[in-house]
Amino acid sequence: MSSSAVIECRMVKDFSDPLLDKVEKTYNDSFPEAERRAFSLVRELVKEEPRFTVYTLFKDGVYAGFITAWRFAAFIYVEHFAIDASARNGGIGGESMKQFMALCGAPVVLEVEIPADEMSKRRIGFYERLGYVLDNHVYFQPPYRPGESLLEMRLMTHGQIDLSKSFEEVKDNLYRYVYGVQE
Repeated sequence: MSSSAVIECRMVKDFSDPLLDKVEKTYNDSFPEAERRAFSLVRELVKEEPRFTVYTLFKDGVYAGFITAWRFAAFIYVEHFAIDASARNGGIGGESMKQFMALCGAPVVLEVEIPADEMSKRRIGFYERLGYVLDNHVYFQPPYRPGESLLEMRLMTHGQIDLSKSFEEVKDNLYRYVYGVQE
C-alpha cells in the first residue's frame, strides 16, 4: 500500500446509518451463509447490544470495508472482518487491522478456519504477520442458524491474553453472547 493512503476506522453508532447498507453488501459478498447471521440481526445488535460494534473502514475517505467486534471485560472479539471487493489487494487489510487494534487498546481474539487449504493458511499467515498467535485448543463455532452444524475452527489472539489460562472463559463469552448458546 502506498504510504500516502490514509486508513480510518469509524464506529457506527446508529442502526439506521446508511453506511450499514454498504457493510451489508460487503458482509454478504464476503462470507458464506453458514458463517454469518442475517444482516437484520446485525442491525438489531447495533441498536440493542452495548458490547457489539460495527467499525467501518475508509481509505482516503472512501468506504473500504468493515469489522464487527464484541467488547468483553478482558478482550475484544472480532466476529467479522472484510475489505470490500473494490478496495482489495492494496495492503488495506493489514493497515485496517492495525488501526482497529490501536483504537480498541485491548487484547483481540478472532476465529480462523483450520489451516487445511491454501486460503486458510494464507489467512492465518496474514494475522501472524500482524502479531497474532494461533491457538491449538479444539474449538467449535456454534451455528448461526438452528439446525446447522458446529464448525471446527481455531482461535487467534493478539496482545496480553493467554488462552492456556483463559480459553474456557473466552469460549464461554463467545458462546453465550455472540452465538446465544448456554452450555
